[in-house]
Amino acid sequence: MTDPNHNTMKNDEMLVAYLDGELDPDTRRQVEGLIESDEAVAGRLHFLASSNLPFKNAFDPLLDKAPAEKLQSMLAGISPPEPVRSQVNGWNRRSFLAAAIGFIAVGVAVDRTFLGLRSSLHGDQDGSDWRAVVAQYMSLYTRETLGNGPVDVAVQSAQLRDVGSQLGLSLTPDRVQLPGAVLKRAQILAYEGRALGQITYLDAAQAPMALCIVQSSKGPRAADTERRHGMNVVYWSSDTHAFMLIGHESLDAIKTMSDRLHQSLPV
Repeated sequence: MTDPNHNTMKNDEMLVAYLDGELDPDTRRQVEGLIESDEAVAGRLHFLASSNLPFKNAFDPLLDKAPAEKLQSMLAGISPPEPVRSQVNGWNRRSFLAAAIGFIAVGVAVDRTFLGLRSSLHGDQDGSDWRAVVAQYMSLYTRETLGNGPVDVAVQSAQLRDVGSQLGLSLTPDRVQLPGAVLKRAQILAYEGRALGQITYLDAAQAPMALCIVQSSKGPRAADTERRHGMNVVYWSSDTHAFMLIGHESLDAIKTMSDRLHQSLPV
């Protein structure tokens, strides 16, 4: 049976090789044709092209955990015909991709590496840009990312208190629990230098879901919907915070869950 992750990784490798100028002319033309005809491929290329992020500093603490031999065999099929031109502190994008694949393969949680990273998207932090970054990030999540271990309510309560204290909210497991979903963890990430609270779940189909919160001074806004990276999003804001719920559930299910959160979360 073909591993679906294998195709994704090979496609990413090809796009990274394209970005680094390592493809022969015929293959490059084929990739360019895909980029022009397939919106998903174009979007993935844009994501991989964000080489201004401090990859090396973010992933240095985890490099020793990557299965180096396996990664080398996976990437051996692409041999650069010329020196790599696009690097960040001695790392090219393929080096980063290889490490990232290794982290996923061994189930290493890398959420904290998002701290301090600046988005390549510039604009209104309380508008669509922060939601775009969250959606990109969530598109990398799998069931294994959030773990299959037992739920520890005491640990979750402590995590929610920490997240709430940094966001100026009172958060408890009861307030953020969603029907049909399993609460997994809560943590603080960062976007453009401001705290971004992320509360993650596994939905009824064991797919990742997240409630994300940032402080906002733009005032209340009624719930609205959008679709990003194959996921449904409902977003809204109060006097002091902006919220988004993102997941693979149907839009109706996401709306029902967001209604529940709108009533239970303190404002």
